[in-house]
Amino acid sequence: MNSRVDSANEIGARAFVNAVSAKLGVNGKIVCPCARCRNLDRHTSEEVVSHLVINGMDGAYKVRTDWFHHGEGNSVSVVEGEDRLRYAEILSLYEAAKCLDEDLTISGSKLRESVEGEDRKEDEFLAKLAEAKTPLYPTCSSHSKLSAVVSLFRIKSQNWWSDKSFDDLLQTLPNMLPEDNVLHTSTYDVKKFLKYFYMGYQKIHACVNDCCLFRKKLKKAERCPKCKASRWKTNMHTGEVKKSVPQKVLRYFPLIPRLKRMFRSEQLTMDLRWHFSNKSTDGKLRHPVDSFTWKSMNDKYPSFAAEERNLRLGLSTDGFNPFNMKSSRYSCWPVLLVNYNMAPDLCMKEENIMLNLLIPGPHQPGNSIDVYLEPLIEDLNHLWCIGELTYDAVSKTTFTLRAMLLWTISDFPAYGNLAGCVK
Repeated sequence: MNSRVDSANEIGARAFVNAVSAKLGVNGKIVCPCARCRNLDRHTSEEVVSHLVINGMDGAYKVRTDWFHHGEGNSVSVVEGEDRLRYAEILSLYEAAKCLDEDLTISGSKLRESVEGEDRKEDEFLAKLAEAKTPLYPTCSSHSKLSAVVSLFRIKSQNWWSDKSFDDLLQTLPNMLPEDNVLHTSTYDVKKFLKYFYMGYQKIHACVNDCCLFRKKLKKAERCPKCKASRWKTNMHTGEVKKSVPQKVLRYFPLIPRLKRMFRSEQLTMDLRWHFSNKSTDGKLRHPVDSFTWKSMNDKYPSFAAEERNLRLGLSTDGFNPFNMKSSRYSCWPVLLVNYNMAPDLCMKEENIMLNLLIPGPHQPGNSIDVYLEPLIEDLNHLWCIGELTYDAVSKTTFTLRAMLLWTISDFPAYGNLAGCVK
């Protein structure tokens, strides 16, 4: 995907667009010949350049001999005089953009390999999902294999059971169930089974004073480059540095895999298109889709609005005490994303609100919250600027998923922290 944004590609696309818009632009817009718009939509010059760089040129249109969308004659045989010059000019414009398609051809095989690899993983997941829906035993209507395993494993985690005690329980329970039950009999088998449904999270070491995250260029750093604080905890009695124990750890639950997984469900995919055909017709605001903000963003970015599967998100964060103790001043900050593509009764449901960051205490991050938001902002920027190739379970095709952060939701102190203006 990165090769598409190469400067040579952009130069070729811009040469084509500038020459066409100078002669054929209408109200500052021209027909877009990218592989996605296929000469059906008009966009501004900058948007057309972006489309050509990201989506490539429509291959079928490029090889036609009856071009007409960008000023060419309807038939080559009747091109005479001034029209012949225009036809030759259009040919040269397509040559100017040729470097774009050549580069896409080179990167195409790598892209296909990446997609095929993801498809294999998803096929394995779908096979395991079908297995997970199996009833705990043939006549059981209350628990599937997955729900039973998750319920038991949650109890193990909440009560700090050892693996041995959990093994003993799993070996005892099948004797109390019908013989043809499908319950796993060891902790190892349970973890192996649940791993297929695990989308993972990242433990990112942080400076104890909230100066930086030890990632990318600082991944191997031992001390904070700003405050010089040690990355690791030290023994209070001996002063010995415990190199395997970080002082502070940020938990990041990657956004992109979760969004892609949503489109693997037919029902969720349909729910995510709700906003496109359910706008208010009486002028009343019943959902953010009826708001001025939503409308103004659609007007400003029409290419984004044209794809009904593109997501609109809201970010919310605030501190809370996870220990529920008034004597403790520990403050932990979860960062949540709300998906507004869904109907009002769905977008605010607990299961549809995504936890993306868990910022540790004991003190609130204050204006340094931007340090902890780095990995999430990077994913949001990727989804906005480039997009992510995603499989649609309804249409059985892949598309480029993009997302927009519409707004943030918080109380005034947290709003000040997010804006970086509270001391």
